[in-house]
Amino acid sequence: MKKILASLLCAACLAFAGNASAAVQEFGPADWRFTVDVPEGWAATAKENGVQITKNDQSTSFQVDVHPTGGKSSKEIIDALTKATGFTPSQKGDAWVLSGESDGTKITIVVNFNEAAGKFSAITLGGTDTEGMEKILNSFKLKK
Repeated sequence: MKKILASLLCAACLAFAGNASAAVQEFGPADWRFTVDVPEGWAATAKENGVQITKNDQSTSFQVDVHPTGGKSSKEIIDALTKATGFTPSQKGDAWVLSGESDGTKITIVVNFNEAAGKFSAITLGGTDTEGMEKILNSFKLKK
């Protein structure tokens, strides 16, 4: 679980860079691909299990990570994330949302489960550009 937490809290570091482009791009592992619109002024760095999208001024970060559940239930994973982060969880439809602060930065983690696939995604949003993060989040689509 520490690996997952480290990956999720990476967004608070806001230290990643990549190729900037304003276009819909595809990311994620082979069995859980997704598209997201990377706005102009933001840089996307593909990762084996997702993507890190950082505003060019390093003030804001949006990260998607896909992980296996390891046979744990969604409640067990949310409980572990809550304990590890100290963030407050709430359920919003099918998703779980954990909110809190890390080093003075507001962090929100949106967690979705696909129990049939034995995986979950964690979308971590951190920083000051809430409008930019909302645009990216609203463009997020799982590939069929």
